[in-house]
Amino acid sequence: EYRPRYYDQQKERKQELERMVNEVRTGQVSDERRSERMRQQIGSKWTARRTTRKGATTGQGVRFLLIAIVLAGLVWLFLNWG
Repeated sequence: EYRPRYYDQQKERKQELERMVNEVRTGQVSDERRSERMRQQIGSKWTARRTTRKGATTGQGVRFLLIAIVLAGLVWLFLNWG
C-alpha cells in the first residue's frame, strides 16, 4: 500500500513563519528557537548566493574563454595571411 507524499516547501515555510509570529505575539519564543531560526535563514541565503554566483561565474568564464580563443585565432590568421 504505497502512498506517495507531496511536499510543499512554500507551505512548510509559511506554517513555520505563522508559528514564529504566534510565538512572538504571545511572548513564548525561547532564545534557542530564535537563534535556530536565524541560523536557518542565514544558511539558506548563503547557500543560495553561493550557488547563484558559482553558476554565473562558470558561465562567464566559459564565454570569456571562447571569445579569447576566437580572437586569438583571428589575430593568428591575419598575421599569417601574407
